[in-house]
Amino acid sequence: MRASASVKIQSSIETIFECLANVQNLESWMNGVSEPRMTSAGAAGLGATFTSVYTYAGKSHRVTYEFVEFEPPTRLLWRSTSGPFPYESAMTLEPDEDGARVTNSVDAGPTGLVSAIWFAVFGPVLRPMMRRQLRRELTTLKALLEDESQPEA
Repeated sequence: MRASASVKIQSSIETIFECLANVQNLESWMNGVSEPRMTSAGAAGLGATFTSVYTYAGKSHRVTYEFVEFEPPTRLLWRSTSGPFPYESAMTLEPDEDGARVTNSVDAGPTGLVSAIWFAVFGPVLRPMMRRQLRRELTTLKALLEDESQPEA
């Protein structure tokens, strides 16, 4: 099941990309994510791995991810390599006159017959919910980055 949302952020595209690529920032803007940390040596980049705890519906799961696309400052994509269901998130940044448009496209899928049926039956309800969630997360990211870019009074 796929869903996406976008928002314009008034900050440099480089600053936005750096924030997105720093997995430790995930819990400050992504709902349900806690304890994010790199599991591979070095900085985030193509092939780098990280982990987090993801909580939804009252259950917490340890999830591991890999960066499968990493193109500063315009695109990054991470894919889960373990967790409750297959998941990938593609973040695309397009420069704008005073910032960038950031789009998060998520693709989540079933792991077996039961979850495939569940996704098929509830997909029409879940997809709009996913879109709203992505929009809320990007709005939080926007507030975080635009607040940081404001000079101290």
